[in-house]
Amino acid sequence: MSPRGRQYLWAGLAGSGLFAWQVWALAQRFDIAQGVQKSNVMQQQLVEQLLDIPAAMWSIAAYLCFGLFAHVGLALLAVWVFRQATALLGRKENSSVAACMVFLAVVLLGAMMLNKWLYPLSSAFADIELLMVQPLSPVLIWSIAAATLTTACLALVRQLRQYPKPSLAAAMVVGGSLLMGTSAFDGGAVTTRSQPDIILMGVDSLRPDFMPSYGNFPGGLTPEMDQALASSVILADARTPLARTFASYMSVLSGENPLGHGARFNLYPRSEFDARSNLAWSLKQDGYTTLLAMDESRFANFDSTFGFDSTVTPQVGALDFVIGGSFDLMATNLLLAAIPASEAVSLVQGNRAAYRSYRDADHPAKVIRALRNLDPSKPLFLISHLCLPHWPYLPGGVNSEGHYASVLGKAGYADSPTQYLRALEHVDGQFGEILDELRSQGRLSNAVVVVMSDHGEDFGLARDRLQELRPDGTRRELQFFGHGSFALSKAQNHVVLGIQRYIDGHRVWQPRTMAGSASIIDLAPTIADVVGGAGAGTYEGISWKRQLDAGTNLPAGRLRFFENGLRSTGVEQANIDERDVAGEMSYLYEIRPDLRFEIRPSLLPEKLGEKQRGVQLGDVGVMTDPAVEHFHNTGNCWRKIDYLQKTTQCIDYPADEPAVAELQQEVCDYYRSDNGFSERWCKKPGADIPLPETARGSL
Repeated sequence: MSPRGRQYLWAGLAGSGLFAWQVWALAQRFDIAQGVQKSNVMQQQLVEQLLDIPAAMWSIAAYLCFGLFAHVGLALLAVWVFRQATALLGRKENSSVAACMVFLAVVLLGAMMLNKWLYPLSSAFADIELLMVQPLSPVLIWSIAAATLTTACLALVRQLRQYPKPSLAAAMVVGGSLLMGTSAFDGGAVTTRSQPDIILMGVDSLRPDFMPSYGNFPGGLTPEMDQALASSVILADARTPLARTFASYMSVLSGENPLGHGARFNLYPRSEFDARSNLAWSLKQDGYTTLLAMDESRFANFDSTFGFDSTVTPQVGALDFVIGGSFDLMATNLLLAAIPASEAVSLVQGNRAAYRSYRDADHPAKVIRALRNLDPSKPLFLISHLCLPHWPYLPGGVNSEGHYASVLGKAGYADSPTQYLRALEHVDGQFGEILDELRSQGRLSNAVVVVMSDHGEDFGLARDRLQELRPDGTRRELQFFGHGSFALSKAQNHVVLGIQRYIDGHRVWQPRTMAGSASIIDLAPTIADVVGGAGAGTYEGISWKRQLDAGTNLPAGRLRFFENGLRSTGVEQANIDERDVAGEMSYLYEIRPDLRFEIRPSLLPEKLGEKQRGVQLGDVGVMTDPAVEHFHNTGNCWRKIDYLQKTTQCIDYPADEPAVAELQQEVCDYYRSDNGFSERWCKKPGADIPLPETARGSL
């Protein structure tokens, strides 16, 4: 074999070896390699189920081929660059296998370092970080960069000399494509739309008390969102009835609480609720183009069946857990960073759930491209939801701590997680990119614009904790984590919500803070009312239009009902362990024939029976608190929460306090359609309560 052939052969073997090494590491995570301790039970069980689905196996095989191609291609490209550069210099090293392999090793080492720099959370060759933090590491890094770039430049010079016209043409094509991909939208033809565009700009896990518009939080961290809220009417006390993304947006679309729309948990079986009775379908029938864009769809499986003409999301279904949760390979990461964001690889590019290889720019680029492909003559209903502030908070590509002293120095914020602050800083940039595109297209001139969050987030902050009053007179401090874990948690249920109506680019409502009790179930009736009949329907929520037009506040004495989601001891702690969560929750789910991931219907009675259900009125809330295995803080009792005193305690049914007893009765009346609820929680001593004739769920 010629020296050239040996060079390429060894390069191909090196690339294949690096790929195989990383695949072996993945096999260990899936427990495919015998004798290896299981580290991700959920993914392992998913693989076992997917083995029986040919379409899924073809998709997995395609991604593996993509990975092999990227690693072998990188190695072969290094050899080609080496040969071109040495040929230009006229050196005999051109045919030296040893010299070529040394250069290949330098390139691969540099690629590993570059991957770790671009994707700090990447697990691909993670130990390379040790070489990047030594005293002499800068010398090594700059030496590798200089050698690689110099050699690449020499290779390009030789190409220009040998093939000047084709090289120039190729450079023009690449440059033109990049320029077109980043150019601003020119607005197209001016179109007058009588119906307003409806823009919902959502941010996951965004707490109101981390926004300057809501009080004491310092400005400067999120300028784009701050400016949007400053131009809006802000609902000071808006809540979500269930602090989980899917259930919250179902409440937004349907105008109903979870008991009404039927989706009681994330990944609720499709057979148990109606996806067509919502605002998106109504607006679509009224001539609107409907678009949903989310950079994480793992637990919020929205698609066209919910009334959306198009969606910009990672591929929905079980493959997201297997591929999106594992496909973290050095060469593919670098390739994905170099190519435009594409739906073809949505599981691993612009997918917030695949956080190890997530980059801030990918999802906004896909949203902008989708917006530019819309018919400008039709009004738009857009839901844009950004998930960076969701755990694990730290976005890929972030290499600086930022300046958070102004936040951590504020009273009540000293124990704020810096990872969350960093995520807020970066999601603000994504928010601004999408809003700028909408503005450039004229979509904000005649529009209803909503800035919102789907739920808050509990970090166990000192100011969010409750004191549990025990029967013996002692107290115990309770702290909560995550969202959807405690039905009456203010930190989890309180959401950001601002709304503004624009006509001819001018604000209709004076920006202000609107007091009173609001809920995200009010958005659908409010939008329908503001639009003037479009999307009209029967809603459990109320319209704010009268108060918005009059500049008055909402009523304060409103009953608002709340539930919690599926509970997990692995999630409800300060430091979440993915493996513990997967092992704990894996038995709950199954893969459907269409590759969707859903809760097993047979487990719904058990999980609905563990659900907390409650109501809040003013500064007092009551809820049922079932005992759940592995959760020792619950008391299998009716619980009262005093938000002013920040206390909670178990109480009798009916309670001694008439006002509290009335709230208990409200809970009993509202949830009596849940099978078994009244019998378990609302049976007075010596009384028999008849079961309802119809039931929406099962306990």
